[in-house]
Amino acid sequence: MIRNFSSTTIALGILCFFAGPSAAQTHTFNHTAAENDWVWSATTSLGGLIGEPDHNFEVEGYTTADLSGDPISGGIVTGGSLAMTSDLNGYISGPFGIHLADINVSNLSFAPSTPSFSVDGAGNFNTEWTVTMITGTLSVTPLGGSASTTDLAGTTGPATPNPASVTIDSAGQVVLHSDQTATFSFVDAGTGISADFTITGNLHGIAPPAAAGPGTSYCSGDGSGTACPCSNSGGAGEGCANDTGSGAVLSGSGSASIFSDDLVLSASNLTPGPGLFFQGDNAVNSGNGNPFGDGLRCAGGAVRRLQVRFANSGNGFTTQTSISVSTDGAVSAGQTKRYQYWYRDSGTSPCSSLFNLSNGYEIIWSA
Repeated sequence: MIRNFSSTTIALGILCFFAGPSAAQTHTFNHTAAENDWVWSATTSLGGLIGEPDHNFEVEGYTTADLSGDPISGGIVTGGSLAMTSDLNGYISGPFGIHLADINVSNLSFAPSTPSFSVDGAGNFNTEWTVTMITGTLSVTPLGGSASTTDLAGTTGPATPNPASVTIDSAGQVVLHSDQTATFSFVDAGTGISADFTITGNLHGIAPPAAAGPGTSYCSGDGSGTACPCSNSGGAGEGCANDTGSGAVLSGSGSASIFSDDLVLSASNLTPGPGLFFQGDNAVNSGNGNPFGDGLRCAGGAVRRLQVRFANSGNGFTTQTSISVSTDGAVSAGQTKRYQYWYRDSGTSPCSSLFNLSNGYEIIWSA
């Protein structure tokens, strides 16, 4: 039965070195299976574990981190969801080619986290990583016996130091590359078989550039959080795709100062017709959003309607607020507010709901 892992970090993510605001911002790093190749090996109390069909596997998903400094000087990895794209299968070989035991790990996903760490001037950092299993099932079937299974959800390994480096590509995206080796152990209660697993590979992730402006984008429909309602994912940082094939983008300009009163919210990648800028107190579903129409509802709680605006060919299917957002939103210094644009999509609406939403946009208001 798996209960103790001697190392963590089958995955880990993250952080960056790029110019950005000094206040902490949340960033999402996307990891694709094509760029995250791993190899496993194992020894058991009955001998080596042979992989079926081999010892290779891939990891995909996302990690989130709060980063601060200008340039980035520190941060903390807050979680995410990383998953193996296939089951891990192996057997312990006995005489005459028999299998002394078959071992399977299925539906494995996990989240990395760290304490606060510092980033040096070259973008390097080293901190302790802890991996917590979100889902997963271990099955051990001994020769001539029946399988015993263990639910791995909630299993947390000990903190383990691992280094990483980050670079900025030509598009301004933050690129993480971390070569990883990790070992974890288990003892199956049903058979008494113990094993030490070692995994070696690279974790490669990309985050969009830090959003310019007074706020922070969150809750994108790009697969980094809640899935879009009918697999209509948008591009990085966008809302779920509308009938143009792209997702609406909400951004801000000006400042978050109530005294300056110059904040402007802008929405782009729209379809013809009206939409509503609105404000909420909460980041819905921990900032991942919930399905709503053809998009994701990202801002909720004490919702205030701010302004109805239209997009058409005359303004390039974009629109922006022309009101005092701080006044109409009745905000106070120190408050955090979340914003979204909810708009009509009356063309070939991907999920046939005929409305969609942008990404979320978070503002921490100052005096």
